[in-house]
Amino acid sequence: MVKSQSFLGGAAWLAAAGMMSKVLGAAFRIPLARLIGPEGMGLFGMAYPLYTMILVLSTAGIPVAISKLVAEQLAENRPQQAGAIFKVANRALFVSGLFFSTLTVLLAYMFTAVGILRDPRALLPFLATSPAVLLVAINSAGRGYFQGFQDMRPTAVSQIVEQFFRAATAVILGYLLLPYGLEFAAAGAALGAVSGAIGAGVVLWWYRRSSAHGLVTAAPWPEDWRRILKRILGLAVPVTLASLVMPIMQNLDVLVVPYRLEAAGYTVAESTALFGQLTQMAFTLVNLPVILTGALAVSLVPAISAAQTRQNRFQLDKYIHTSLRFTILLELPAAVGLYLLAEPIMGLLYGSPEAGPALAALSASCLFLGLNQTTAGILQGLGRTDLPVRSLVAGAAVKVVLTYILTGIPAFGIRGAAWATVATFALASFLNVHFICKQTGFTWVAGDYLPKSAAAAGGMGLIVSFSYRYLAMQIGYHWAVFIAIAVGIISYLILLLLFRAMKAEDLALLGTFGAKLAHRLKPKRR
Repeated sequence: MVKSQSFLGGAAWLAAAGMMSKVLGAAFRIPLARLIGPEGMGLFGMAYPLYTMILVLSTAGIPVAISKLVAEQLAENRPQQAGAIFKVANRALFVSGLFFSTLTVLLAYMFTAVGILRDPRALLPFLATSPAVLLVAINSAGRGYFQGFQDMRPTAVSQIVEQFFRAATAVILGYLLLPYGLEFAAAGAALGAVSGAIGAGVVLWWYRRSSAHGLVTAAPWPEDWRRILKRILGLAVPVTLASLVMPIMQNLDVLVVPYRLEAAGYTVAESTALFGQLTQMAFTLVNLPVILTGALAVSLVPAISAAQTRQNRFQLDKYIHTSLRFTILLELPAAVGLYLLAEPIMGLLYGSPEAGPALAALSASCLFLGLNQTTAGILQGLGRTDLPVRSLVAGAAVKVVLTYILTGIPAFGIRGAAWATVATFALASFLNVHFICKQTGFTWVAGDYLPKSAAAAGGMGLIVSFSYRYLAMQIGYHWAVFIAIAVGIISYLILLLLFRAMKAEDLALLGTFGAKLAHRLKPKRR
């Protein structure tokens, strides 16, 4: 049987894998861009928006549903039923993946024929992604299954292997197929999605064969498979809808933000540039720290589900309190750091220090987007996957109104659009907390979470601000940014210990290493 992890230990595995995957994903684009140039990258990029949307439709909510249902069965000591759930979900995902994979091929030809794909050479890269839809769907069943055991290692390792194979295939096939034309090179790069999915599938198969094969192979095909499938879909569909809210919000921004910037007095070129600063530069940076809370949310689902199934109120409250405290501890300093160093960070990374105001205005999204992820994970673990959708839809409605009003005010401009995004996630996260309180009787007391975290983050901010200003005059702003960030991380950790913002029992939830650290930090009795 698979050994379960603490939910924070599992989150640490997923966060590390997410970071490595992000690095690999960004790194391979550098040699690929040098190899096939901007035009080839454009053909490569045309295939991915629709591919990503189809993946959301075919798989997004299924791993969450499998994770919750498997955790429930294990909590009730019914391992064969957990294996049966995997079998039903795996077959359903095969059918779903096959359907959407075929749909990808049909849409590729249709979009090329009617001119939606403006460059007909994008057809080949589009077609190259279609097999990956089926493979990723099948892999998502395996990941959800292991997550139900609160073992995040198979998911984490498979994510890294998937990104490695994707990167290697994209560069190698891009190089080998370049003599045949840019469209072939771009299609070869797009095939990285297929090889990555195959690599991840092999990893998941190996884990299943070596550690949990008995539960899967010994489980007979359940007679009540229709009931199981209905329950899986009942949990998965709301998660899928929630996953679609963000792309819809982004598409609405494409329509509203440039239009309202022009109404505020900016030219078309200026509006386009400001929109790029917000969506392609600032939001990309905000998404980095929330990798941590995204991993925490995935790890929370089976842990919360198991505690609820056992009716262990103490464990349930502990998971909720600890996850919310960790979210604030992780995301508050990120928001402060991005706000204070917005201009030099934008200058360092993008050569556009003028984009600093957009990042500064958006920086608070780190905290509220992180809280939204964590609280959504708690609600999904409780079986109320519909509630995060309601919260996010309410936030999206507010975002449209605020974006329209604030962005059109000349004094605000692009900062108005950023503030509207912050308000979206703030409202969604507070609504989620309200729903958690109603579902569990949990009591949100801001004093339990904010004062010590805010004091540590505020002290860190003062140190970072002073360090950067002093170092920028001495060694230039490029090195000053790096050193100020390092100083900020170290000073924040020290301040957390000084203010006792981290509790020993929280560290114990990180697993073996955390338990040892917690033991060392406990005051010695005389």
